[in-house]
Amino acid sequence: MRKRKALILQAPREICFQEETLEALQPHQVLVRSVLSAFKHGTEMTGYHGSSPFLKRNLDPKLRIFLDNTEDASSILYPGTLGNMTVGIVEEVGKDVNSLAVGDHVFGWLPVADWHVSSADELYPLDGLTPEQALCIDPANFAIGGVLDGDIRFREKVLITGLGAIGLLAVQYCKLHGATVYASSSFAQRRQLALDYGADVVLNRKEIPDLGLEVKRLTNGGVDAVLECSGRYIQLKYAMRAARQCGRVVCVGFYSGGASDLNLGEEFFHNRLSLLASLPDDYWNNPVRGESPLYARDLHQLIIQDFKAGRLNIEGLLGPSYPFSEAKQAVEAISQNPTDVIKVTINY
Repeated sequence: MRKRKALILQAPREICFQEETLEALQPHQVLVRSVLSAFKHGTEMTGYHGSSPFLKRNLDPKLRIFLDNTEDASSILYPGTLGNMTVGIVEEVGKDVNSLAVGDHVFGWLPVADWHVSSADELYPLDGLTPEQALCIDPANFAIGGVLDGDIRFREKVLITGLGAIGLLAVQYCKLHGATVYASSSFAQRRQLALDYGADVVLNRKEIPDLGLEVKRLTNGGVDAVLECSGRYIQLKYAMRAARQCGRVVCVGFYSGGASDLNLGEEFFHNRLSLLASLPDDYWNNPVRGESPLYARDLHQLIIQDFKAGRLNIEGLLGPSYPFSEAKQAVEAISQNPTDVIKVTINY
């Protein structure tokens, strides 16, 4: 039987490689040899740091409300895999699989591991995409989701805070919608990428004591919408300060912990802002807002079309890349050196 090695988070900040024996293929399954993988920086770091809100409360799937966990949830989160997307090559197919063949290059929502056994219907052929583009479908999904949830329109002024992979792709989608884009980051590399991707004004957050006030002055009253992609409450505070009267603030980043930096009695209330959450994710079964609800799989098809048509640029977005043997160091780099990384990849 074939062995597989996977990257496992045993407990907060405790990472190891775990080897296991792969079971024989079921008729509907395929065996995939990994070529390139990527991490989901924001969400996965809450598990790595032990700050995940799901350690204490969880979403009731029927009532759609968070309730206290009745049992210790650490056994659910740990041990767990790391990484969320992988590109690979099909090495074996089950007898009932007709959609894929040995030698096909495919991608899917799979963790960091050298081999995978997966249902064929959970994998997608590259079909003209580069491996790097395929790995960016996940952050592009949340970027386009934020733009659609925020109803970004032609000639509107939009501020984007948090220039990770999602924020930088959101810059491009806002420009595709004809908006004037203001972008903010304390990291020079990310500010330059925002300019390369078409942002009209890029601000150095380190040099601006009050981002909201600065944006209000630059725009003579505030932006029409803010896409807050950092997942940090202090940036959400500045997002509310930057929006015009009756403006929209779209929360794209994932927040954890209490909101100590917010005062809803100030700009949010007195400027009558709309505060929107954006999470077009298959797991949570959420569509984007609009007359025709689009789910994550619908958005993926739009993103693939945009990549193939050259409307999305990922040059400079991925990196650094680590060999599989150094995957633990890759996770530590995401945690400790955010200045030097945007979207880390693993090559096999």
